[in-house]
Amino acid sequence: MFTLAVFIGIYSYVLMGLGWLGALNWPVIWTVTIGLLVVGLWFIVSRKRSFDFAQDDRFAWCLMTLLIMQTIVNLVGALGPERGFDALWYHLPIPKIWLEAHRIFFIGGNLYYSAMPKLIDMLYVWGETPAKLMHLVFGLLATAVTYKLALRFTQSKLWGLLAAVIFYSNLVVGWQSITAYIDLGRTFFEVLAFYLLVSKKIYRSAIVLGLAMATKTIAIGSLGVLGMLVMLGMGWRKTVKFVGLAILVASPWYIFAWVSTGNPVYPIFSGYKLEWEWGFNLLRLSDPINPIYVMILPVAWIVRKKIPVVVTAYCLLAFMVWYVTPRTGGGRFLLPYLPVWSVAVAIVIKRLRDEEKSISSIKRFLVGIVIILALISIGYRAVANAKYVPVILGEYQLKSLYKP
Repeated sequence: MFTLAVFIGIYSYVLMGLGWLGALNWPVIWTVTIGLLVVGLWFIVSRKRSFDFAQDDRFAWCLMTLLIMQTIVNLVGALGPERGFDALWYHLPIPKIWLEAHRIFFIGGNLYYSAMPKLIDMLYVWGETPAKLMHLVFGLLATAVTYKLALRFTQSKLWGLLAAVIFYSNLVVGWQSITAYIDLGRTFFEVLAFYLLVSKKIYRSAIVLGLAMATKTIAIGSLGVLGMLVMLGMGWRKTVKFVGLAILVASPWYIFAWVSTGNPVYPIFSGYKLEWEWGFNLLRLSDPINPIYVMILPVAWIVRKKIPVVVTAYCLLAFMVWYVTPRTGGGRFLLPYLPVWSVAVAIVIKRLRDEEKSISSIKRFLVGIVIILALISIGYRAVANAKYVPVILGEYQLKSLYKP
């Protein structure tokens, strides 16, 4: 996964470099893309991989089926026309404008977002549908890392799959999977950075976190989260190196903003109005998240001593960072932290002792709730995405979707 993340980062930065040189045109883009794909495919084929999934575990296959069903539903939405506000406002138009001009530059006006980090947005030069499919894939990649992270802490593929189902069945994940936004890309980078950190691969973690910061400015808050974990576990010297490397990886886009506007974190501190909402209800966010995170809290207290300290610390620090973040994104700004929260839920449920009948019943109940919520998410998103089926099949014109 680290190699894939680095390849994505290199590809995006190459496109950025072409934009700086005024050479952002299709012949050059195709040449660069084919070259990197050949190198990437060679690297994948040259490495040995094994798959030893237990085929006789029926419950594991049940969880896999839920993930597959959710993916199919999300794919239908991704193949439909874009209707996301931010995607139509700047995520898709800005790369298109740069491509037509063959260079990247600060546009200003209503497209002041052009000065903000664009690592994922640069990939969207390929157009609307490819961009939406890319974002869908980022969601699947984040789900795969969630599985690997849970597997590391639980030593069980079953509980790893449960964590993956919890994350992927979030309604905000389903919605993001059908749009050309960038939040799932940031989520992939951030959960991978945490996975690498707990795997003692600190510098790889810093590189991937830098890619997240090059994707979205508010990912700087996650630098504080992981930086604090490094400080608590490895001391200040490692922390300085970790933070410095992450900033170095992300720096090209912040330098671009500084040169273009005089502010490396533009539009923050440049008259841009920020909105905070100190009162909140996690169950009633504008972009809904899985209610299991709230439901598990009383049970989490029972097994608090059995939850890895690094997971508990991450969850608490992430919540604090989100709380002080402007609330314009609703549950969407919580998205990068949901993979680790999902792993925490799986850990809590697994740690409940089966010896006591009452606790064993709670364990089965919580697993049942996870499955029910996943089915509800699949059904809800299926109904929401059903309107795209006629368009995909070519039965109606695109404009029919927008008739009152």
